[in-house]
Amino acid sequence: MGLFSKKITTDNISDSLIKFFEMGYGSIVVGFKDTLKEQNISNEQDKELIAVSMFAIIHAVLAEFGKSDITRKILGKFQHDIFNTYFKDPEERAKFGELLGDRGSEYNEILTAENKDVVIQVGQIFCNHYYGKLEDGSHLAMMTLVGSMFFDIGVNTKKFLDEILSKYETII
Repeated sequence: MGLFSKKITTDNISDSLIKFFEMGYGSIVVGFKDTLKEQNISNEQDKELIAVSMFAIIHAVLAEFGKSDITRKILGKFQHDIFNTYFKDPEERAKFGELLGDRGSEYNEILTAENKDVVIQVGQIFCNHYYGKLEDGSHLAMMTLVGSMFFDIGVNTKKFLDEILSKYETII
C-alpha cells in the first residue's frame, strides 16, 4: 500500500474542522459562563467568541496549507457552513464576514514567532472588543483563558491536519 493510497476531500476536512470549531467555541462559552460567571453574553459579544474560535482554526489551516487552492476550498466551505449556521440573515452574515476580516487582521499582526506575549495579546485583543473598550488589566483571567484556548484550538487543529496529511492525499 502506497503512502497516498487513501484520499480525503477538502469537504471532508472542512466538515471535521467545523466540529473542531464547535468544540472550541463551546469550551470558551462554558469557560465564560461556569468559571468566570459571565452569564449574560450579548449577540455582539457572542460574535467575538465565534470570531476568535474561527480564527484559531483558520490560522492553523493557513499554517498547514499556505495560500493554495486547497486552503481556499477548505476555508470557503468552513466559513460558509458556520456563517449559515450561526447567522441566518444574509445582512448579518455579511456584517460578520467584515468583523471576522477585521479581527483576523488584528490577530495576524501579533501572531509572529518572535512574539513571546502572544497568548495574553490574543486575549487582550479579544477583551478590547468583547467589552467594547481598551483592556485595562481588570480581565486578566479572561484574557489568559481566551488566549490559551485560542492556542489549544489552533495546536489541536494543526495536529489533526498533520495527521491527515501523513495518511491521506488531499483532493479538491
